[in-house]
Amino acid sequence: MPHAELDPKSDRYTPMENLLYRRSPFGFWGTTIAIFVISFGSFLLICHITQRPPIYEVAADGSISFPSVVWIGFVLSMILTSALSLSENGVRLWRAVEEDLVRALKPSGENAARAFAAGVPVSWRGRYLGFFAAGALAGLGFNAFMIVVNAGTLERYLSSIGLWFLVFAPFLYGLGVRAGVDVARESSELKTLVRDHLQVDLYHLDRLHVLGRIGLRAALSWLLMAAVLLLFVAAPSQMTVGLISIGISIAGGMWVFWSAVKPAHEQIREAKSAELERIHERMALLRDAALAGDVEAASALAGLTDYEQWIEQRPEWPLSPSVTQRFALYILIPVLPIIASYLFEKVADLVLGATS
Repeated sequence: MPHAELDPKSDRYTPMENLLYRRSPFGFWGTTIAIFVISFGSFLLICHITQRPPIYEVAADGSISFPSVVWIGFVLSMILTSALSLSENGVRLWRAVEEDLVRALKPSGENAARAFAAGVPVSWRGRYLGFFAAGALAGLGFNAFMIVVNAGTLERYLSSIGLWFLVFAPFLYGLGVRAGVDVARESSELKTLVRDHLQVDLYHLDRLHVLGRIGLRAALSWLLMAAVLLLFVAAPSQMTVGLISIGISIAGGMWVFWSAVKPAHEQIREAKSAELERIHERMALLRDAALAGDVEAASALAGLTDYEQWIEQRPEWPLSPSVTQRFALYILIPVLPIIASYLFEKVADLVLGATS
């Protein structure tokens, strides 16, 4: 059956980061790796050419250390790569769940669901460009601050790793601001879609599990970005800060997941309440006749009692067991940078101890 025509008012467009993936010949993972290699590779190349700072420093005792700015460049490259890849991964998810989302809605919501999965509303193009420009200006402001505080002159800044920050910081800041706007836009649009068009059939609640999958993806994106940002404080010497950051990250992931499934949860509860009210009204009509010995009324009342129990036991959250299990694992993601940092430090101590 052909798809319904999209409402012209809901025409969508593809942002530039998604166009990058569509036109890349390397596929999703190849393109993602290429983005990181270009970003961090250019950082290391500038360090190597300018030696301000060098990629690594050798102490008098022969030990090797890395300037902190190299770690910052690595983390910023990870953030840039994650921002671009998560945006494309989100588009791939919408394509994968489009048909399931349509089945979870009333017929009146099909056009809206297909438009939602098709991309960003054209009406948002100006806002997206505006927010990207605002972020890019903030990135340039960061560079101006670094020139005044550290370099002193633009020429000196450009002859150091500052050149990399001047090129990448505006792009990174712009994408970061726009990513936040995109998350808010998607969340608002999905809530409107669920509120206006969700079809709650208590016999087929499994059709609503798609909303749990959508919430899981949103939480995963949040937790992955939080894990990358935690690399800034991923050091055993900063364990207190790290633990507080982990707690905030997990709480944020849980809130994102809860926000995505809560509207459906409320509608399921309302549907159960309405159905129970209908049952109780019918039971009240049969009660007197059943107590008076009417066999048919007693049989009908027993059937309604069984149906009442079945309705009460229907789940109120649009979550499949697999989604619940995966979310329980995902909330551990922000812990990984701290564990990795601790293991790296222990391994480094062992290696340095063995070579000294």
